[in-house]
Amino acid sequence: MHIHVNTASEHLRDFAERLPELFDREGEVLHAGRNTIKAFEAEGERLVVKRFKRPNLLRAVIYTFFRRSKARRSYEHAVRLRALGVDSPEPVAWSEYRRRGLLCDSYYVSRRSDYTPLSQTTARFPAAGTLPVLEAFARFAVQLHEKGIEHRDFNHGNILWDRTPAGAYRFQLIDINRMHFDDRPLSSRACMINLRRLSCPAVAFLYILDRYAETRGWDVDDTLLRGTFFRLAFGRRKQLRKRFRHRKG
Repeated sequence: MHIHVNTASEHLRDFAERLPELFDREGEVLHAGRNTIKAFEAEGERLVVKRFKRPNLLRAVIYTFFRRSKARRSYEHAVRLRALGVDSPEPVAWSEYRRRGLLCDSYYVSRRSDYTPLSQTTARFPAAGTLPVLEAFARFAVQLHEKGIEHRDFNHGNILWDRTPAGAYRFQLIDINRMHFDDRPLSSRACMINLRRLSCPAVAFLYILDRYAETRGWDVDDTLLRGTFFRLAFGRRKQLRKRFRHRKG
């Protein structure tokens, strides 16, 4: 077993160490799919635990000897994002368990957020109150890209938002095991490639692109054209991959 606990959350070490025995029989299921996400309460605190899918033999070898596990990367990326001034639910711990010397199970623990998924807002666009949220999100995306941050699962379900009593909008990133950090701002092409992952309704996507272009001082028509092209190409590629997997299965 390998386990790392945030120094600020040392009182939760026992909970983190007991996850293999607790995870299947306790907690509230938030998501059940390739990975499983559950909500827990421990030591009076609200936590979220993500257990990653067990890797196949090849991936187990890779994650044991050549790459950090997804759980560890999630924790370390959260620490780095917060150091760069980008919010993500506070990381609590990561742990790894091996079988026959190879990675088997891994867990990432963070504090639970009360923020709203952006997907709930894009689904209602352009209903009242949604425009300022998406406009603020476009500015947030610009800040990420100008800081050289590329969230490689930049789906609207992995972005959370909240509004302060003063009326300011705040955002958090989740599902952050796949991230890329650069010392320089992302190129315009890399920005469009990143934004194409926003699988929100087309009208919401175009509004975000419009606000994004205006914030950066880019030509709006050109940005809309390029963004739409990358989105369509990305959607087509996903369809082809699904067909291939179906035939392979």
